[in-house]
Amino acid sequence: MTKKNEYEIERDKQKLLRKKAMNSLTKEQIDAINFTHETLRDALGMLTECHDLYLSDINKLNDAFWKLKHQFNLENNND
Repeated sequence: MTKKNEYEIERDKQKLLRKKAMNSLTKEQIDAINFTHETLRDALGMLTECHDLYLSDINKLNDAFWKLKHQFNLENNND
């Protein structure tokens, strides 16, 4: 087996940190992240292919925004 270079060691360390972080999230937080990822993928695909965006995609982007905001307390000035 070949020795890992500095990049590979750092990459593996970051991958482990991300996995640990994901394992600490609630189901609702993971669902919000997955929903947002799928929505962004679909919307960007539509924009790339058609240079247009369906109203349903805009609605899903809005839903994704609010799911992330609520699950991660984003833009909350009260805390």
